[in-house]
Amino acid sequence: MNSLSNLLDNKISVAKIVNSHGVHGEVKIVPFTNVKDVITNLEEVLLYNTSTRNFFFSKVLQVKPLNKFFVLNLRGIKDMDEAKKMIGYEVFIDKKDLPSLNSEEYYWYEILDSEVYYEDGEYVGKVEEIIQTGANDVISIKNLEDDKEVLIPMTDHYIVELKKEDKSIIVKKIEWYENGTNQAD
Repeated sequence: MNSLSNLLDNKISVAKIVNSHGVHGEVKIVPFTNVKDVITNLEEVLLYNTSTRNFFFSKVLQVKPLNKFFVLNLRGIKDMDEAKKMIGYEVFIDKKDLPSLNSEEYYWYEILDSEVYYEDGEYVGKVEEIIQTGANDVISIKNLEDDKEVLIPMTDHYIVELKKEDKSIIVKKIEWYENGTNQAD
């Protein structure tokens, strides 16, 4: 019998169901990627609720964009009541089904939990979260030793080197951020 961890091996969460949509069992999802093809090309998915540890396999019958969300019609979910039971489930696909990216692009899972260092070798912490700002992503780095959070924009100006395979990132220090003062003061 397969364990839950085996079930999620080589799978990646690409979205989360946040609401039902309409009366015919459609669900509204928020994507975890800005690569729209990942969502629009969904075919077979594993739906998993991390809180209840329940899972559900389904075939995606239709995908429709809805502002920054998408609406999915899933086989096996026929009405609004069934769709509401799916709120909180994450949508997992096989990693091999992700579109290839060029060397300058990344998927969030590739940099989450990466070790971050300044250019001088000083340890900053681990990437805990990625924040979408519209202009560019910002990584939230947490150091467990001093419980500090550091925010670094994912731009060429601040990212010196990104080693996705090694889960390490070298960044430039933001001087005003490190001093605790803002240059505008």
